[in-house]
Order: sequence, then C-alpha cells, then structure tokens
Amino acid sequence: MFSFSDFPFPSHFPPFLTCSMVHDYLQSYCENFGLGKHIHLNTKIINIRQSPDYNVTGRWEVETEDPQKTQRDIFDFVMICSGFYKKPRFPDVEGMDTFRGSIEHSMKFKDAARYKGMNVLVVGNSNSSGDLAAESARFAHQVYYSVGEGMWMVPSIVKNGMPYDLVLLKRSNMWNTSKLSKVVANMCNDRLDHVLGGIGPSTPPSRSRIMVNDKVQYNIMNGRIKVVKTLTRLGPHEAEFDDGTILKNLDAILFATGYELSVDFLDHEEPYKGDNGKLNLYKMMFPLWHHHTLSLVGCVDTNGSFPPLTELQGRLAARVFAGYHRLPSIEVMADDVEKTNSFVLQRFGRYKYLMPAIIYWDELAAELGVAPSWWDLFKAGPRLAYLYYYGPAFPYYYRLWGPHPWRGARDAIDHALEHGHYAKQVRHVQGPDLEGSSFMLRFIIVSVLAVLLTMMYNG
Repeated sequence: MFSFSDFPFPSHFPPFLTCSMVHDYLQSYCENFGLGKHIHLNTKIINIRQSPDYNVTGRWEVETEDPQKTQRDIFDFVMICSGFYKKPRFPDVEGMDTFRGSIEHSMKFKDAARYKGMNVLVVGNSNSSGDLAAESARFAHQVYYSVGEGMWMVPSIVKNGMPYDLVLLKRSNMWNTSKLSKVVANMCNDRLDHVLGGIGPSTPPSRSRIMVNDKVQYNIMNGRIKVVKTLTRLGPHEAEFDDGTILKNLDAILFATGYELSVDFLDHEEPYKGDNGKLNLYKMMFPLWHHHTLSLVGCVDTNGSFPPLTELQGRLAARVFAGYHRLPSIEVMADDVEKTNSFVLQRFGRYKYLMPAIIYWDELAAELGVAPSWWDLFKAGPRLAYLYYYGPAFPYYYRLWGPHPWRGARDAIDHALEHGHYAKQVRHVQGPDLEGSSFMLRFIIVSVLAVLLTMMYNG
C-alpha cells in the first residue's frame, strides 16, 4: 500500500517497514530510473519569485544556496514538494508563559529518556501525540494525555494479523459511510473500549480524528497513561482542564498540536491562501493563476499512504507542464475548489485538509486519465473488476489504464494479495491437524440432515 505504482517493494520486506527500509527503497527507486543525476543535495531554497517576464512566459526566478555559493536561475516550471508543516503551532492557553517546567513540540521531540521520573502532560489527538504519549510513558513517572475532543484509535494489525489498511482502504467501503464508520468503530473498540478508556469522541469515525497506534491502549490499561480533557489553563506546575480537573506537580508538557501552513520561501504565497487557513488550490495542487507553471505536491494530509498520493500529483503536474494535459478553465477550477473547501469545513468545522485517501486518489486519477471506465473494467475481466472495487486499493491500479501504463501492474496486484500480510519467518510451522474436528463437523451436519429428511418423509 506504501509503494509507487510501478515499483513494488521487495517481497522479503515485512508489511510494516522501518525507516531504513523506506530509505533503501527510495534509493533503489532512484537507481532503477536513473534519477540521481537530477538531484542536487545540500541545496537550500532561499526564494522563489515570478520572473520579470512572468506575465508572458509564466517562468520563475529561484534563488538557491549551497555550501559554495548563492545563485539565481530561471525555471520554466516549479514543483514545491517540501510540505506546509514546518512551523510548529501551539494552542493559545492561558498562563502558558507562567509554566516553569519544560515545554516541547513534537517537531523537536527526539529522546523520551529525558522525561525519566517526571510527570508529563501530552496535548493532541493525532498520530504524533499518540507516539509521544507511548514513548514518554516508558520513562515518565506518570503521563497525562489531553485528547481534546477525542479520537478513534485504530490498531495497525486487525483480525488474523491483517494490516488495517488492507481491510479499510477498499473502494466498496466508500459507498456507505455509516457502515464504514461502524466497521472502524468496532475495530477500534476491539482493542480498547473508547468510552471506558476516556478517548472516545462524540462523533463517528467519518467526522472524527483517526489515529493509528498499538501502544497507547496498553499504557492506558496499565495506568501509565491517564486521559484528561481539553487543556484551558496553566500555572507554574499545574494544568486545568475544561471539566474543572486540576493536575499539580507537572514537570513537562509535550505539544503535538500541528503546524502553521507556510511556504515561506515563496514570494507569491498569499494569493492562494485565504483567512483561517483556507486554501485556494485546484486538486490541492494548482493555485488559481493564469499560468499553470507552479504546482504544490505533497502539501496535503490524507488518511492513506503518502507515496501513491504524491506520485499521482507528480504525474499530473508533469503532464500539465509538458503540455500533454490541459486543466479546466479558471471558473471550473474555482467551483471545484469551493466544493473541496465546503467538504473539509463541514467535516472538521475548520479548514483542515485531511483528505479521504481513495476518494482523493481517484479524483487525481480521473483528472490524469488513469481511472478506469466501466468499459475498461469490463475488458479487464470479472476478477480484476471485482478486485478493483472489493480488494485493497493498491497503487498498481493506476498503471493499468491511461498514459504510461506498466506491464507488471497485474502481477504486482496478484503478488500483493498473496504476500502482503506477513513477514517471512525463519521457523516454518505446520498447522495443527484439524481433520478429526472437521470429520466430526461433517458427521453432525449429515446426521442433522438425515433427521430432517426423515421427519419430512414421515410428515
């Protein structure tokens, strides 16, 4: 689920990857496609501004700095792929400047051991906050976890050792939001009762924060993590919450409260940013400008894997830049932007751009021309058509149709279905012989059928 569409992970890799495995995969990708010669490392972008002839050409002037020099170059096209999230955001809490313990944002968090023996408050309700709470609980005397409105905590491994995204990320699940919400809620509550555990939100998963974590549940059950509500006030060593609870003797606070939206090296940033974090980006990529020569790639959040998303965005931007794909009129794009903004505002109550993975992927695929029509699926055959809707949404489907198909896509889909659940083991186990029990089951079924047939005959 995490791979690019034309370059599967090696089959000996486990389903949950370490950082070094992902690094090795990216290196292999670059080597396979000969990308290394195009990449300049240790180069900082100082400024991106419109060139003097931008109105005519749409070109950009880019100022860069490396260890030897600073220079300016003119580029026909620019992709910004560095993300929005690099300015830590802290909540506006009364008395924060009076707190005498340590305050740290998740962006700077490196070593949980520094909190050994301390009373620690973790603030946040997304993935980073769960990681901070679980890690600091290994060393801290007590961790308090302020989850605000709460969240749904999905285990990474579900029934029969299946990775959760192979179960949830299916197109058929998108057809019934309420049914999907029930599936997610049951999946979460199987590991920890969210009401008794204190983390449950008042809204269903379709309108709530989703966190993937396997360690917080255990630490709640053993008491190392205690859940509290929304932080409202701080004192020198105390914290007060919106239900009146007051914690004393706090030594440290860890904030996992997100980031400010910013691309500070782009001179022409403001025109696509509105008030309250509102963004005016077509498909979360293209500002509504006359020239489509600048695109943002990966500057959006999703509840699915990131490489398939950024690859689709990169493919679309490349075809637009190369002149192979024409974007709609400014008016049509503006209408689409308003629909996206209305969707996120209705879902989260603010402009929080956490896009539903499959829906957003397929929107990009349709724009790019790699989403299948009904006729495409008919020609592909019943098995592949079925898997497309009812199987996991593997990225390889985006290489079956449209521009730049890959001959290995079908094999990659089959291999992922066969392999992607378990890591290869050294000890190979022969399963228990259940023949006796299956024989008994068959015997009981046949006996019951015989009795029923006898009763019917006698009747």
